[in-house]
Amino acid sequence: MKTKVLLASLLILSGLSVSAQWQFGFGGMGLGPVDRFDSSVYKPGAGFFMNITSQSVLPKASPYEIRFGIYLDHMWSGSKNFDVDLADPITEQGQTTFQNSSVGNHFITRFGYKASPKITLFTDGIIGHRKFYSQTTTGVKGGSEEYEDDINRVFTSRTFRYGIGVGTRFNLGKSFGIELRADYTRGNEASYFDLDEIKETTTSFEYADETWAHSDLFVYGIALNWKLFRIQSSGSYNGSNDAPNNYTPSPTYRRTYPRRRTTTRTTKPKKKVTPKKDIKKKEKEVPITW
Repeated sequence: MKTKVLLASLLILSGLSVSAQWQFGFGGMGLGPVDRFDSSVYKPGAGFFMNITSQSVLPKASPYEIRFGIYLDHMWSGSKNFDVDLADPITEQGQTTFQNSSVGNHFITRFGYKASPKITLFTDGIIGHRKFYSQTTTGVKGGSEEYEDDINRVFTSRTFRYGIGVGTRFNLGKSFGIELRADYTRGNEASYFDLDEIKETTTSFEYADETWAHSDLFVYGIALNWKLFRIQSSGSYNGSNDAPNNYTPSPTYRRTYPRRRTTTRTTKPKKKVTPKKDIKKKEKEVPITW
């Protein structure tokens, strides 16, 4: 699904202009739950993002810009770690991590204003989706070459998003700049770990979940920004290729060498760790009725 979204996005962008200088940005970002989502137990987080935008569809001399592009991010929103005893390997100390994360894929329409040759102010219209997911990871503490981590995806929520973003691009040269941005998006229902309610008992680790009808987020970030390249149409080039080519290549001689015998190496598959305690959902307390 993610591959199809990226492919469709690139096809749309490539058809916007036959002579386009795209902009690419990559940087870090922070996250904060908003509205009723902020009242839940979903933690603030951090991550990284990238965006690609086309050249403005308005004339180059205009102080205003209208660009189209894609905006992708990956963020981590809180975790809780426990040291665990392992049944296999019994000689190593293990660790179990409960982690909330999300991945966003968005289309953007950017409206910009060139306040000066060095500063461009912009507003983004955003539409897309975000996948919230919560997973447990159990492995040898510090890592192991013989044992791989046991990863279990517990919750997955796909949310439709729409919102608005604002920002400023500072041009530091002909093709390089710094982008500061912030955006607010609204989303539908999401489920995730309640990290405050995860408890360790004598026989297990018990996790609790939360589900909220809205998953509104405020996101802010800073990125390095580059103007990438120009796509030239084939009919606009008038170089020396119009002259007849009288070059005759000289014959080439191929030398043959004996084939080398290739050897295949088989790598031993890693084992999964086995914790002594179970990881299970916390049972909800049923009120006693008289």
